[in-house]
Amino acid sequence: MKHKFIDFHCHASLKPYSRSYNKKSTVGQNSTSTNLQRSIWYKEKVSLVKKIINSLTSITKFTQADFSSAYTGGAQVLMLSIDPMERELILSKKGKAQKKDGKLLKNLMIGIGQPRIDHLFQLKNYFEDLEQTRDFLLSISGQKVNVGGKQVTYKVVDSASAIDFDADDTVYIVVTMEGAHVFRSLLATTDKATIEQQVLANVKKVKDPAWGIKPFFVAPVHHFDYGYCGRAASLTSGSAGKMAYDQKLDAKQKIQPLGLQLIDALLDHTNGRRILIDIKHMNVRSRRHFYQLHAAKYAAQDVPIVASHGAMTFTNYPNTDTDEINLYTEEVLKIAESRGIFGVQLDARRLKKGRYGSVKRGVKNGEDKRFLKRSFYVWRQVEASALAVYDKKAKHRDGTLVDPWSFQVLGTDFDGIVDPLDGFWTHAEMPFLRGFLVKQAEFFLTMPRAKALRDYAALDAETIIEKFMFLNGKRFLEDNL
Repeated sequence: MKHKFIDFHCHASLKPYSRSYNKKSTVGQNSTSTNLQRSIWYKEKVSLVKKIINSLTSITKFTQADFSSAYTGGAQVLMLSIDPMERELILSKKGKAQKKDGKLLKNLMIGIGQPRIDHLFQLKNYFEDLEQTRDFLLSISGQKVNVGGKQVTYKVVDSASAIDFDADDTVYIVVTMEGAHVFRSLLATTDKATIEQQVLANVKKVKDPAWGIKPFFVAPVHHFDYGYCGRAASLTSGSAGKMAYDQKLDAKQKIQPLGLQLIDALLDHTNGRRILIDIKHMNVRSRRHFYQLHAAKYAAQDVPIVASHGAMTFTNYPNTDTDEINLYTEEVLKIAESRGIFGVQLDARRLKKGRYGSVKRGVKNGEDKRFLKRSFYVWRQVEASALAVYDKKAKHRDGTLVDPWSFQVLGTDFDGIVDPLDGFWTHAEMPFLRGFLVKQAEFFLTMPRAKALRDYAALDAETIIEKFMFLNGKRFLEDNL
């Protein structure tokens, strides 16, 4: 049996769309040829040299979420973020165009190609670039491609009814956006009234059926400040990130007036399905502000809280404001109680933060200790979130107990600026990861701590991991898309 998975966050179109700029004649053109770098099906070989570079520098110089890898690994649905890269990622710390050595550093880190970087230097309209990325993705949706001797395809959809969860020749794509900078046009303007008008008008366009495809959820903020809310520290890990970027964070910043208008506009369902809010990249004060807003205005409407990709701190809220990007225990409880989802990000920099359990747990002589230890960093996110829900006897709004294993999903962030766990490099390795996660769950179920959880039905290792990698995501899509 081929096990399937659902990924709630990846950037599969980022590299191929960017590389379409390598020739003026191919800008924005996708391809069904798996041999062309501008094809979303193009898979770069994960060579030994690239693995060593990643291990030493945390820089990932190969594709992770290309559709060939995704299909090979059993992807059924991918939540694909189509947002344009923020210009600040390729500008100097002073906000100016980079000199040659600075450009090389950014290209090394991001891997999008110099022509695309040069284009971003001159970019004046994010929304226009967003629409071009949308068109790139839609242009070959439904067209057949040969992968491993089989004719397969991808289909971009915006409703669960359009997804055949049993199909074995189709990868379904659900569009999302990471950062509401995407709604900014005429970037040169600083007039607040004009910016507000632009943003709300572009949100309205995206929600109109004529736009072509409605996103499932949007994160109001990404790495840099566009006037919506406070941002968490996302680019400070690793020496390359410290050299290249200055995020100018303010831990005390909460959701701003424009951010409140944005959230209301996205969640409005007067004329069709809501666009959900992804809390990823908000700082702690903004996240807490959102939970208050949710409780006051949206919980009664059964709006779920989305954390598309992230990890836990394994601690409770601190007494002071912080720019911590990982989630505190109280936040995981709020997500679970809202029937939301907590996407576990396959980024070693996030997964290895905090203390929880031992990587040597359950490791026996003769087994592959390396992969068991690395997979534990993923498993402990599932385990710790489940135990937090169980210990607090968390309840949904209707008074029913939350199933501790019902809300964790994969949110890999592949082809974003991530440092994958060695061995679990790409979507193609998801079956490999799944096998080790089952071993982790099996050992957990032998521990005294697991005995208290026996009152939940079908509590076996295979079911827990199947929920995490597929069934929880399927349920969330059927309920909300």
